Amino acid sequence: MPRHRRDVAERLALEYLPAGDPAGIKAQIAQKEEEIDQLRQTVAGLRRRLEELEDDGDGRSQSG
Repeated sequence: MPRHRRDVAERLALEYLPAGDPAGIKAQIAQKEEEIDQLRQTVAGLRRRLEELEDDGDGRSQSG
């Protein structure tokens, strides 16, 4: 599902989700934690790639 549609679906689900539904809230928390983990993995991969590019460019790392 494209990200935009997923975001809209999540917003609508939150609007109509009963505020006192612990199972629904726990599901949202778990989903967001999974998204955060995926983003962290993506960032780590990008940082590794940047280091590789910087190392290839001048023979030493300039990260930091």
